[in-house]
Order: sequence, then C-alpha cells, then structure tokens
Amino acid sequence: MLSALSCCALSFSIQRGIDGVLSTRLPQPVAAASIAFEITSVRGDDASLDRAARFFVEGFWAASTTTDTGGALTDRDRDQLAALQRDDMIARYGETVGARRLRSSLFVAEDPSSGAIAGCVGVEMALVDPSRGRVLSRAQSEKLFSDELNSMGARERGTYRKMSAAELTEALFPEYKCLALLANLAVAPAARGSGLGRRLCARCDEAADDWELPAIMLQVELANAPARKLYEAAGYRAVFADEGASALRVKPGGAELQLESVPSTLLLMGKGV
Repeated sequence: MLSALSCCALSFSIQRGIDGVLSTRLPQPVAAASIAFEITSVRGDDASLDRAARFFVEGFWAASTTTDTGGALTDRDRDQLAALQRDDMIARYGETVGARRLRSSLFVAEDPSSGAIAGCVGVEMALVDPSRGRVLSRAQSEKLFSDELNSMGARERGTYRKMSAAELTEALFPEYKCLALLANLAVAPAARGSGLGRRLCARCDEAADDWELPAIMLQVELANAPARKLYEAAGYRAVFADEGASALRVKPGGAELQLESVPSTLLLMGKGV
C-alpha cells in the first residue's frame, strides 16, 4: 500500500465524516519522453504538502500498479483520500518547531512548461531491523528516542546530547539500525517509462548520503511487479518478506470513504544493507 510506483505502506488515522475540502483534479504532464522534469525539495508547509497530497491521490490511488479500482473513485473519494494523505505527509515531512533528531525530505518532479507535478517521493531517517523486517517510521523512531532520553537523569542524558542519530541508535537500541526509508513514490501515468522513477530514487540516495547513513530501505507489496522492477533496476534487493502483512485498499463509490485492510506479502528491500 504505498505505491503507484511506491514503496511504503501508509499508516492512516481514519476519520469518519471528513468533508471534501480539497480539489484533487490536477493538470497532467504531457507525454514525457522528451521532458527534463525538474526535481525540487518541497517546503514542509501546509500549502505545499496539500499539492503533493493531491498529486499522490492521482498518481497512486487512482492509477495504482497493484489494483484496478482507481477508475471507480468518485470526487468525494478523492477529496477524502487527499485529506488523509495530507495529514500523513504533514506528520512525515511537515515543518516543526525546533530541530528534529531524525530528518526527512519530500521531493516533487514538475513539468517545466506546465508546472504540473509528474512525480513525488519522500525519504526519512528511521529505525530498521532488517533481520526481522521491522520498520519504524520517523515519528515512531523519534518517540522511541524521546521516551528513552526522558527517562534518564540530566547528567546521563547529557552524555548522549552530541551523538548523531546513528550513534544514538547504536548506543540505546542496538537491535535497530538508523537508515534512510524511501516512501510515497508515485509517478504520473503520462511520465512512466521516462526514467523519472529512477531519478526520484536517486534523489533519495543523495539525501541518505548527505545524512551519512549507510543504507536505504523501502517496503513494497510483492504483488506490485512494476514497482519491484523499478527498485531492482535502481539497485535494491529483497532482504525480508512478511507473508502475514496487510495492505490498504479503497472501496470506491460509498457515501463515505471506505478503506479496508487486506492480506498481502510485504517485501523489505534495501541498498547498502
């Protein structure tokens, strides 16, 4: 559940009765063969993340490479999905007061002639246990650090103050590694096959290098063959398969948005592991 060429299962907080307040019909990029898409880092403000969320609805949920329900999505479905997706992106990539211990970035690719978004991808620092296929999001990882450090006295806490996230992980949670986690990858149908997906993946590699992390991971459904092919071409290999996992599916056309959890095999894939 995280990819139209995506990667990581979304964790949504489902709120019933969300009003459809976002218009999710977006301008589409033209045929992509000759376009040099411009990839930039998105500011973590609400307006920028709204726009990225609306694109993700069209690039992932409405044009999925795993399921074929996108054509049945109503405007109301799209509006409610966009609201949920926006909240998820704010939690992952939004601006916060004070510095985060674990960093994150969201990139978008735009058609320079029309300004239409043609692709997006996110990357965040997270705690991962590759041997067990366990992945904590950036927010979950931050809470783990905060709870542990807040349980210490001031003097003990001071010994960890200047450690990097990777050093802190090794010291406090040796069962985990602090790695980069690629998520929210989606490419517009008109831009697929242009190499844009691999370029977006490469931007996440660059972020991981900037953060001095040794490896980058992602999660993808086994059933999502196009996404797996992209990741394999970008150098990822499967390191763990969770056959008891679940994925979100949209049940379109109801009076209210319905997301159901269905059984799925989830692959943990990585580079540098």
